[in-house]
Amino acid sequence: MLLLIAFTCATLINVILSTLKSVITVKGGRFIASIINAISYGFNTVVIKSITDIDLWIAVIITVLSNLVGVYIALTITRKFEKERLWKITVSVPTDSLKDFKHDLHEANIAFIAYETSYEKYKVVDIFSNDKKESRIVRNLVAKYNVKYTISANVGTL
Repeated sequence: MLLLIAFTCATLINVILSTLKSVITVKGGRFIASIINAISYGFNTVVIKSITDIDLWIAVIITVLSNLVGVYIALTITRKFEKERLWKITVSVPTDSLKDFKHDLHEANIAFIAYETSYEKYKVVDIFSNDKKESRIVRNLVAKYNVKYTISANVGTL
């Protein structure tokens, strides 16, 4: 029973490390990526070594459950360490809703630029969201006015 608990914990840790390894390898620098890869593969050896004493089907079930939980945990951890980005949401607002839409943006203190267009049916507005709170407000307004939109984020600095 103790071996089963140890294997379950080791498998969960292994999944978390493996997921972090994947994210850091893509998003991080070479040095930190090489360190997390070394740790992850080293820990993976512990799991492989311990699997020889566990029944195959129990190991499979533990591995599946650990992946369901461990990936979620690891991605939650990485999301906590993400820097806030400036998001630009470009929306096409029906002209008859533009005044109310802009009013709601002003009331929520959300930065935007409204453009004059030659198309009478729709107008274009660029909305700038600095954080998750502002993004939630914008998401609610987009749903309220049922507008079409595209989203882009800054991915670097000059």
